[in-house]
Formats: sequence, structure tokens, C-alpha cells
Amino acid sequence: MANVLRTLLENLEDDAYIQLLPSIFQRLSLYPSLSDEEILTFYYQDEIKQMVIENLREIGLITKSELTVWLRDKFAEEFVDLESTLSEMLKKEIIKQVSVKGLPSELIFLINDFFMLRVPPVQLFEDPSNRGLPLQFVKEYLTDVKGFFKNYKPTIEDNIAIVNIFTNPEVYQILRLLRTNFATRQDLDKLRMKGVKDIYGALKLLWDNKMIKIFRDENNNEYYALLSDFYLDLLFPKYILQVIKKAYEQKSVPDKALIEYLEILEDAYYDLKSKKNK
Repeated sequence: MANVLRTLLENLEDDAYIQLLPSIFQRLSLYPSLSDEEILTFYYQDEIKQMVIENLREIGLITKSELTVWLRDKFAEEFVDLESTLSEMLKKEIIKQVSVKGLPSELIFLINDFFMLRVPPVQLFEDPSNRGLPLQFVKEYLTDVKGFFKNYKPTIEDNIAIVNIFTNPEVYQILRLLRTNFATRQDLDKLRMKGVKDIYGALKLLWDNKMIKIFRDENNNEYYALLSDFYLDLLFPKYILQVIKKAYEQKSVPDKALIEYLEILEDAYYDLKSKKNK
């Protein structure tokens, strides 16, 4: 809702928000049924969250008052609901907000970061013919996947582009199908019963982002194949220890704040290990 309100407020002029209402309503109605992966893409798509995370990657921690001023400078002409943003990030355990005795403002600590990159479609790659791809295309498919990842280099721009199309529910429905099987036009048409109306518009987004390949046989039958998949999850930020070390050596942050941060990171690390063991 916070993201929706910000979008509406940014588009009040000339009633531009009216054209956005159908897509906003669709997202709201689907939100309760979204997978964890989809929810993470919605989190990361938010520009304010991206900027907060990128800032914390560099400095590790910041006072709430400093963060407020920094965001106001970055979004001088826009509405920024910092409380809602921080509340969402706290619930997702991306940050922790703590009061440290002797410091005038609460501190914001980064305790989990986003990890994302393209990955090979392993299930399809291991056994293409048993997942719906005709034998005549198997060699070409395997060569194309290998060729793609031979030249692939993760970039922030590429990650954001994929995150943006993942937040399209129709694209995500098609992706879920293509992760497990190669699909024909008939297979894709069945997705209309699940609310996928613009199948070819969604396919174009996947094609433009080099995520699918299309094979066509002598009878003009088409087979849609996933060329690259995408992995997105939260990751414990071990690199932050170097950021803390640098802040300690440069005396840029009070020692008591750094000690508090180390204790919080230790708790977050063992909590994460405990969850994984369960």
C-alpha cells in the first residue's frame, strides 16, 4: 500500500494516475497469493529501498535522522514515506533499527542484502527431451545455454531490468511454466485460464531480456525454451565486516555503534544458520 500511495501521489498531475489504476488494482489483488520470490522482487523494485540498501552497502549503518535528510535531498520533488519504507524493510529483516545510549538518533543497520543473478535452467538442461523439447533441437539448445553463460556478466542494470519484468504477474506465470517444461503455443494458451491475457506481450518481455528462445519445426510448431533463469534471495552480508573495520580505523563512526552492529550481525548470522538447519 505504501508503494501504491507513492505512485498515486507522483501521478496526480493531469490525472495521470487514472491510467495506472487497473494495473495497481491487479497487483493489490494478487499480492496475498504471491510467492516469496515475487514478494522480494516487489521489495527490490521500489526505488527508495534500492537507494537505502545501496547506501548501507557502502557505510553499513546510518542514523535515522541522517537517512531522512539524505533521502529528502535525493527526492526533493517527490513524496517519500520513510516510516513505511523502513517498516517494510524491518519486517523482511533487511535492516534493524536500534537506539544506542549516548547517540542522539536511532541507528539503521543492514543485516541482510539482496543477492541476484541469472542462473542456467538446470532441470531443463539436464534432460531436455523428457521435458518436451524434440530431439532435433536438443543439441542447439544446450549449445545456446552454454554460449549465453560463457559471455554472461552480472550487472545491476540487468538485474533491475529482470526484477521489473518479474513484477508483471503474466510474465511470472509463463516463467513458472517454462522453468519445468518446454512449452508449445497450446501449453501457453492454457495459461489464459489463470489470468494470463497478453501471452505474447509477456513473451516479448522475456525475449527482449534474453530469457527465452523459440524453436520452430518443419510443421511450423513452436517450442518455447528458457535460455536463462534468475535467482533472487536474501544473503547475509559478510562483506560488511570490512566496512566496519574501515569505519573503526578511520574513526568515522563511534565505537559503541560499531560494537552494537557486530553484536546484531552475530545474532542475525546464527539466526540464519538456525533457520537453514531447520
